[in-house]
Parts: sequence; C-alpha cells; structure tokens
Amino acid sequence: MPAHRLISASDLKRQRGWTETLVAGLLGAPDAHGPNPHGFRAPMRFFREDRVLSAELEPPFARRLEQLAEHQTWRRAQPCRILDPAEIPHLEWLDDPWRIALFHAPRRPRRRRRRLAPAAASPPALRFEVLRLF
Repeated sequence: MPAHRLISASDLKRQRGWTETLVAGLLGAPDAHGPNPHGFRAPMRFFREDRVLSAELEPPFARRLEQLAEHQTWRRAQPCRILDPAEIPHLEWLDDPWRIALFHAPRRPRRRRRRLAPAAASPPALRFEVLRLF
C-alpha cells in the first residue's frame, strides 16, 4: 500500500468538526486500523488525508460548517494532527474500503423510568439475574 498521510477518526470529530454520521456517510469504511492505546477497546480508525479533504468539499459537510459554534470554528482553524503511516505501530491497511458495508445506528434516546412510591417499612426485595454462559 502506498504511503499516505492519515487522520484518525477521533481527530476528525474533535478537531475538524465532523460527526459520526458524516464520517460514515461521506468517508465510509476507514483506510486502516490501528491498536487503541487506551486498553481493550475498538481499534482506532484512520482515513487518508486526500479522501478527507475531498469529502470536506461536498455540500453535506458545507452545511455542517455553517452550523458550527464559535469555539468549534476556532478549533477547526488550528493545525490538525496528520500522521505518517510509519509513526503508527501495528497499522493494518484495509484492502478496499469502498467494498466494506457500514451500518451506522444512531443512539436511541434513553427512556426515563417511572419512580414508584417508597415503601414505608418493607426492606428492598433481592433481585437476581440468570447468567447464561453458553
């Protein structure tokens, strides 16, 4: 794989004003994966810089730029961390990101539980859950 400069998905969202929906819609699958330095979590996603810059010229991203607050536009003006693939240990390139299907499921809002009237003198009932291992 040729050496392209990479931008992580977290930097896209934090620094450049992207949302997860825009990342999934405009960029699709990442170009490379790398280990997450914060423990056993999902691998870090990396996108090629040229793909990011071309996606930022599209109308959906232009609409997003109009909605950014002042502190977000200030942050976007600051330099972004763009990495050389040689700097990332254990980088795994994906063969063809456009052939990988992504299913972005937005978060559902949390439902509020109704509170019951407190019982006067009864101790709380013990609740057990069945743990199925297989």
